Amino acid sequence: MTGVGTLVGKVVLDALGERRGGIHLVGCNATADAPNLYRCDEAYVVPATDDPRWRDVILSLVRQYEPVALIPGRDPDVEALAAMAGEFPEIGQCFVGGSLAMAQVVSCKDRTAAFSRKHGLPYVESVGTGHDGTVVAVAALVSRHGFPLIAKPSAGSGSLGVRVLTGPDHLEAALRLPGYVIQPFLDAPEELSLSLEAGLPLFWEVPETRLYGMQFVIRRDGTVGPSMGFHVTMVRGRLEDMRRCDEAGLQKVGQAFAEAAAAEGWRGPFNVQAKRARGGSWQVIELNGRFSGGTSSRRHFGFDEVAWVLNDWAGRAIIPPDEPRSAARVLRYLSDYPLSGEAMKNVRHLPS
Repeated sequence: MTGVGTLVGKVVLDALGERRGGIHLVGCNATADAPNLYRCDEAYVVPATDDPRWRDVILSLVRQYEPVALIPGRDPDVEALAAMAGEFPEIGQCFVGGSLAMAQVVSCKDRTAAFSRKHGLPYVESVGTGHDGTVVAVAALVSRHGFPLIAKPSAGSGSLGVRVLTGPDHLEAALRLPGYVIQPFLDAPEELSLSLEAGLPLFWEVPETRLYGMQFVIRRDGTVGPSMGFHVTMVRGRLEDMRRCDEAGLQKVGQAFAEAAAAEGWRGPFNVQAKRARGGSWQVIELNGRFSGGTSSRRHFGFDEVAWVLNDWAGRAIIPPDEPRSAARVLRYLSDYPLSGEAMKNVRHLPS
């Protein structure tokens, strides 16, 4: 697993839990101060994904271990590994993901918008900065939706760099940011209407209590497999509360996106995030082609996505079936990870 030090690495390890007896997990991360490294059977500190040496290191490790599955733990890894999968057969046969074209769709919100238009799917209206016609398109966006608006890095993830635009001055400044998209703020919380004339509180964020999504498993044969709808509360971009959501409208929209992604060559985990528009319709705001931050939470609802994916990739049951689970709600809190001196010595650094 690349990027095992991330939140995604943590939730994959948590979802596996005590069922790792039949597998040997090798974790890779760009820094050594990540607790998840010390939970792996073997661990390596490797160059960052944007370092030219990263490709050679990952290829060398894949050739050394011949894994049944190569799991991306970060968004940049998804596109980088998809590109390598098309170039090196040994990567292609184990990469938990699909086509480079679809990896580029999920990694770029401009491309996500184009993909959605191509397939006639309900993706939130988006205007990219720095394009011909941006000013005119943004003016039309404001006319239709008003403020507040959202500005997001087109290639961002985890809510990093996202800005709330509350008026024309904010919008003018955001349009100068390269590589951003401007979108309506769907289902904005009432707190945004409060006056900020006295300045921002030291600890301030936009509460996210109305985010919905669908998680899918797209099998290696291209069929869309199990799915689960959910409603989450996010705090500072991280999941803290999850409940199941079986609303038919959400499931229909998510299924349409998953089938289009499968047709475009995507395989493995596929995550669709959505919000309600003012008229009550569902609008998708994000796609992910990897395990997501809610992976371990969904296991408690009986959605065992990590086991299903790894068993599919291995072609046999390397993760045993889970015990029956049917949580009504999952809450998440922080954990401590004490590290022994001996464990810290076992993490290897590459390249030397």
